[in-house]
This record gives sequence, C-alpha cells and structure tokens, in this order.
Amino acid sequence: MGVGYRSALRTLVAASAAPYGYTLTIWTTGAVLTHARGIPDTSDALFLLGGAVGAYAVVGGVAFGGLSEHFAPQPARAAIWGALHFFSVGLAIAGATLVAHQVHSAIAWPLDGFIATALYLLGSAAQLAIAHTSLTRRPRAERDMNSD
Repeated sequence: MGVGYRSALRTLVAASAAPYGYTLTIWTTGAVLTHARGIPDTSDALFLLGGAVGAYAVVGGVAFGGLSEHFAPQPARAAIWGALHFFSVGLAIAGATLVAHQVHSAIAWPLDGFIATALYLLGSAAQLAIAHTSLTRRPRAERDMNSD
C-alpha cells in the first residue's frame, strides 16, 4: 500500500504550486483591471486570453529555445517558500495596476493578459531558482535529515 498521507500531501502541494500561482495571478490581475475598466464583455475576455497565450508562447519559446521544441518540465527541488508566489503574483498585480491606470482602451485586456502571464512565469522562475540555490547551500546532513 505504502504511500503515507504526508507523502501524498507533499505530492499534491508540489503538483499544485504552478496552477495555484497562475490562478492567483489571472484572478487578481483581472480583478484590478475590472475595477478600473468595468466588467469585460466576451471580446475583452478573448483579448485577455490572447495576451496570456501570447506571453506563454514568448516565455516558453525563450525557455525551450523555440516553439517546436518538446515540452518536458524538469524536476525541480526547491524550498517550499519558492512556490508561495508572493513575489511573482505581486509583480503581476503591479503590472495590472499600471495597465489599469495608464491604458484607457480595449488594448488593456490583451496587455493585462500578456503582462500578468509573463511576470508570473518570470517571477516564479526567479523564486524557484533562488529557493533551489538556498536549498542546495544547506549543509548536507541537514538536507538528508529533511528529505525523508
């Protein structure tokens, strides 16, 4: 039978980190823009989608060296604080706030989707890289003790 509750919980938390952070990003940045521009209509929602997909394509293309490369995430081991998303979602909210107060046309929706997605991905990568570095710099005995 084997898998204990804590092990299952670790698996779930690790697997949920990126979708959880991106949900926070899109919801909060959309709320900022909705507050400033009003309820989006269908075309605005599609524009937001287009901006988000565009950013994902740009950042993914940079990360993998092109859009035709095989998409295979690398296993990453990092301290849990690296996936708390305060920094990355905070950056995205700041970007959405800037868009909301500086862009007064329909272009605000795709721009918000693009900026929120790009800042979330770039900020999350930075957080994970820093958290990974901090984890690998801990003394080996301490890492081994906590890895059970």
